[in-house]
Amino acid sequence: MSSSVNLTDASSERNNTAAPRLLILTGTTAVGKTDVSIPLAEALKGEIINADSRQIYRELHVGTAKPEPEQLARVRHHFINEKSIQERWTAGDFARDGRIRIEEILSRGNVPVVVGGAMLYLRALLDGFYDEELPDQADYVKLRAEWNARGGDVLYDELKQSDPDLAAKTDPRDHHRILRGLAIYRAHGIRLSELQQSPPQPIGHPFRLYFLYGDREQTYARVNERAQRMVEAGLVEEVKALAAQGWNDTNCNALKTHGYQEVFPYLRGEISREAMIEEIQKAVRHYVKRQFTWYRRDTRAIWICREFAEPDADAAARICSDYCSAIL
Repeated sequence: MSSSVNLTDASSERNNTAAPRLLILTGTTAVGKTDVSIPLAEALKGEIINADSRQIYRELHVGTAKPEPEQLARVRHHFINEKSIQERWTAGDFARDGRIRIEEILSRGNVPVVVGGAMLYLRALLDGFYDEELPDQADYVKLRAEWNARGGDVLYDELKQSDPDLAAKTDPRDHHRILRGLAIYRAHGIRLSELQQSPPQPIGHPFRLYFLYGDREQTYARVNERAQRMVEAGLVEEVKALAAQGWNDTNCNALKTHGYQEVFPYLRGEISREAMIEEIQKAVRHYVKRQFTWYRRDTRAIWICREFAEPDADAAARICSDYCSAIL
């Protein structure tokens, strides 16, 4: 398998023909994005904006594969351990706050290096999102407490009155969407369903988007090994502690994701430990397939193939070389 940069004709059709001002490093799960991003950001005098949907939560560690403390010390990171799981963090939130951080990084004369595999989050950052009137986080937390005290049915009925279009396409068990719709309506008198119809605004800076990948079967093997290591490192204990605090895969979106949601059936005694691990592995392999499919459709993506024996610094150097050549 070649390790060269694959600059296809399709990738030249991207809408950012001017010299790029930010670098996007995405790729499949377990390909080594974090390890490659550190020497890459150092070489570019960059700051890393984390585009992972779960690493922002302080309570989630084992199942999120956060950068190691040594890596965090080498390069400034954004959106790592900045929120609690009781706070909302959507693709729109990431896109809005991410664009603010990008401007701040550029103002310091540094390069924003966006790193992560959350496809919807990256799409919102780059291609735009509806301009949602954000409720205060305190209001959102208060609504969550109200959900627990009064019950979801009561708040869902309120949503049907205030925003019937949103309620019609919302599962009554989807507390996140119900609370968001109510929070916006209570604070501003605006229906979320109407906001979602407003045209999105693409990011205002040219960028280079790199998709890092390796041999698919080797990637699947790495996924399987990583799931096993996470369980051995205390994933079940982490989830059990969260469950003891009242969090589960029905009332917390962050726990409805692969690596976490598979643990709850095990804790309930519905499946064995071995079956739990297999379910995690299967879910992550499926996600890898989706990542490949997603970026095949994105003509802006520059595919970077790596051998897993290749040093991280070497993979970073190849990406850095291509990015710097685009600046000149």
